[in-house]
Amino acid sequence: MVDSAPASYQPLSLAVVGDGPKALFALEELCAQLSDGACHDSLRALEITVVAPGPVEGTGAAYDVTQPHSLRLNVDAALLDVPATGTSPSFRDWVAAAHPTLVSATYPPRAVVGEYLHARWLRMLADMARTGVTARTVSDRAVSLRRTAGAWEIVTASHGALPPVEEILLATGHAAEHSGALARTWSSTIPLRPAVLPAAEMLGSHDVPPGARVALRGSALTFIDAALVLTLERGGRFTPRADGVPGLLHRRGSEEPLVLLPTARHGRLLDAKPDPRLPLPAGVSRAVAEGARRLGSTERTDVGPDAVIDLVLDVATAALAAAGTDLRLGREAVEGALASGSDPDLHRGPGHAEDALRRSVEIGRGGRAPGPAWILGRVWAGLYRPLTLAVRGSAAPAEEWARFRRASQVLERFAFGPPLEVAEMLLAMIGSGALDLSWVDAGTRITASGIEGAPPGHAPPDVVVDAVLAPPGIVGILDPLSRALVDQGLAEVRPARRGAAVDHDGTALAGDRPGGRSQRQEGLALLGRPTEDHVIGHDTLNRHLHDEPRLWAARITSRLRRTDAGPSAPPRPTTTTTPERRIGSR
Repeated sequence: MVDSAPASYQPLSLAVVGDGPKALFALEELCAQLSDGACHDSLRALEITVVAPGPVEGTGAAYDVTQPHSLRLNVDAALLDVPATGTSPSFRDWVAAAHPTLVSATYPPRAVVGEYLHARWLRMLADMARTGVTARTVSDRAVSLRRTAGAWEIVTASHGALPPVEEILLATGHAAEHSGALARTWSSTIPLRPAVLPAAEMLGSHDVPPGARVALRGSALTFIDAALVLTLERGGRFTPRADGVPGLLHRRGSEEPLVLLPTARHGRLLDAKPDPRLPLPAGVSRAVAEGARRLGSTERTDVGPDAVIDLVLDVATAALAAAGTDLRLGREAVEGALASGSDPDLHRGPGHAEDALRRSVEIGRGGRAPGPAWILGRVWAGLYRPLTLAVRGSAAPAEEWARFRRASQVLERFAFGPPLEVAEMLLAMIGSGALDLSWVDAGTRITASGIEGAPPGHAPPDVVVDAVLAPPGIVGILDPLSRALVDQGLAEVRPARRGAAVDHDGTALAGDRPGGRSQRQEGLALLGRPTEDHVIGHDTLNRHLHDEPRLWAARITSRLRRTDAGPSAPPRPTTTTTPERRIGSR
């Protein structure tokens, strides 16, 4: 009888759930570390199974290669630099050959970005194969997982239970189902489109007819996607104004809806990003640099959410003074902008939402001196990496964390809104009558029973579109896999948070051990949106913003080097340098 091979000679089995950018970046980090291994013969073999519904690996739903080209990237494409492996080009170099007309586009179509990400995925698989890694894909949706003796088992919707694996990485991205979705409880007689994407399915002319009055729940980036699809994909066009005034004119298409009526919880749209060709004022850059120095020189245990917001207000006050906008404006004006969600001098009532958007466009063009809201947005964007590191995994009490979340929601509206040209399109649509912000000004709400609080004299809409995505985290998420994490106690959510707690290498934390610290769930790691609030800021293509993918890859590589095949201690985070970004990037 021949004895079975010892564990150290058997392949390490890894399952990756998800095939979007977060999974791609993590696997590229792993591939880079395996390629750097001094002696491949001393490593255990590695077998990877990717579980995802597909059909185009590397893209996820946000970068679907079939979506309309009117839907653009909302960050500077320069963030898509050469991957950790060094074997794929940056987006700029790739697009110069694949789509030369887009080589200078700061915000290219998301479908084209999807093509690039898919090319990187294929390159990563080829690199893995050269290091001796075997990989396969199961085109299915993971619905549950369970821990078995020394291993993990994934259950899928169609294939059932997959063979057990030693390691699981969950990088599932945007959830499909959530408790706040209108479709779950919709009782109105008004037809409902339950989502914006995929656009061809959700916003086709059969369901959103030409000439229709369209109400939209939401006023953020998903609303903007809907507005662009229902305009540019229906024959609408935007042209420069002929009178020499900056801005655009909207030439309406015959297939467009009559009017779009968005609603907003906070009474305004997102502010426009500045023109990426304009540098930050020198005084503002100096203030942001000093803020980053202060954050970097502080011990992690001394920084909490309240302290971070207080520092942001300090830096914004200094930046506002350096900008020389109005010497009478100071800390009080900055605090007022954060508390109210707009510059304190902006009038309230009818026209407020349009005026706030228009002001952000004028400042973004460089035609108006910046105010407190604009300054706060630049400070938040400029300090984003150090402040996300500062509050990562904070043990702050629930009330402090709730304050931080309220403040960050306002600051993100100031910092991470649409590109300037897209904001100008929205203003042109207001001018043509295709977009009406009166429901935003009036605080109109769309609930399960229909429209509440519409201004007097408004006819009911012909169709309602739910333009609110599932929130990040796992609280209120109804996808079966998220529910399994909670129901089985495999992930914990700390008070006032939404996401699963994870260690520095992405390993899930749950349960208690002596001293009140959470227990590592060895072999189970989570990256991206399911961990939001414990780890901040996942809606980004900036692979340098978070350390978890690199540290996860280091832990897997360490396991491959071990002779006992047991779990290894998590690598500790180190400071990395984020490439310089133009203003407005995230």
